[in-house]
Amino acid sequence: MTTWVDGRGLQSGFKEHAGRGIGTYVASLAQALDERAAEDEVRFFVEKGAELIAPVPLQRRVLAPSVPGGASRFATLLRQHSTLSLWLAKRRPAAVHFAAQTDAPALCAVPTIVTVHDVVLHRHGEWYESSGEGSSGWRFRVLRALERHAILRASRIIVPSRVTADELAASLQVPPHRIVVVPEAPADRFRAPPSAADADVRRRLGLPPRYLLHPGGGDARKRLPDLVRVFADVARERPELCLVLLGRVSLGDGASELARAVEASGVRDRIRVPGIVDARDVPAVYRGAEAVVLATRHEGFGLPVVEAFAAGAPVVATAASAIAEVAGDAARLVPVDQPAALGEAIRTVLDDAALREELRARGRRRSEQFRWELAAEETLAVYAQVARA
Repeated sequence: MTTWVDGRGLQSGFKEHAGRGIGTYVASLAQALDERAAEDEVRFFVEKGAELIAPVPLQRRVLAPSVPGGASRFATLLRQHSTLSLWLAKRRPAAVHFAAQTDAPALCAVPTIVTVHDVVLHRHGEWYESSGEGSSGWRFRVLRALERHAILRASRIIVPSRVTADELAASLQVPPHRIVVVPEAPADRFRAPPSAADADVRRRLGLPPRYLLHPGGGDARKRLPDLVRVFADVARERPELCLVLLGRVSLGDGASELARAVEASGVRDRIRVPGIVDARDVPAVYRGAEAVVLATRHEGFGLPVVEAFAAGAPVVATAASAIAEVAGDAARLVPVDQPAALGEAIRTVLDDAALREELRARGRRRSEQFRWELAAEETLAVYAQVARA
């Protein structure tokens, strides 16, 4: 009984998954599954002719129909879903695992497993109003309805945390027995010890000697404008300190709230936005940070937290949803709605070398609980459950 895994998250440009948690999830899980699954147990499907950002072994590769971009992202997504549904109905694998809820078609003729990374768009769509993607838009409502249907018809739903499992059951009325918690993990490259090459990486990326790091992109829940204001307050006392916003972050044409916060901060020249960097370079960026700082108000897991732990970077973060569950006592956590407390926590960590070392040690120990080999074994067990049903 062969389960097909949606590998389109490994395609260059597919829904902007690259450089985000979803892209990391697909790449890391695919590698771990390939190392552990029997040859006839797992296949990965990608679109014909797609450029891949991570390798898929030829013996496990299945080529799906390519869907060219349309007049809008909305139209393209609907065509992707309908084309994929028809193709799967013809090919009839034992089951299909969609690695993100946004990629699962609402209608599918074979049993499905869907990974739900978070339910923020179902619980807090209003946070995204300013981007035009919020709950007032009809496209938003249509996409959430299709997504909800795909989740509700799935044989099993994989989530990365207990918090997300509870939120999913409460928000979408998913029966708890169909939800399986499989924590995510840092890639092995984050566990490597510091090396002389780290400084070369940071120099090539134009990073300063001392910086706070925010990884993980800039969508509304990350509260980057609030983080910029907190940093500006902290930075007044530390002229050598910079803030690095890593990932899919853009200041755009200056009209966004983030751009306005940066311009009003008084420390514009000390805020660096390198964007998405090569995945092989990211651990060196973590290892060079004075601390990893997160002002997020909602997370389904918090992959940057465990990546920071594995890389030996102290973490200062808001205790938002799954962050507290994942971090345990290995991070300095503050209430979500208290930006001043975040600033004070950053100051404390910067000023206390012993505390930084303690957080690094706790983080490394905590990161050992999160490994992709464990996630792969637990995911294969889910495949077996669905195959036996």
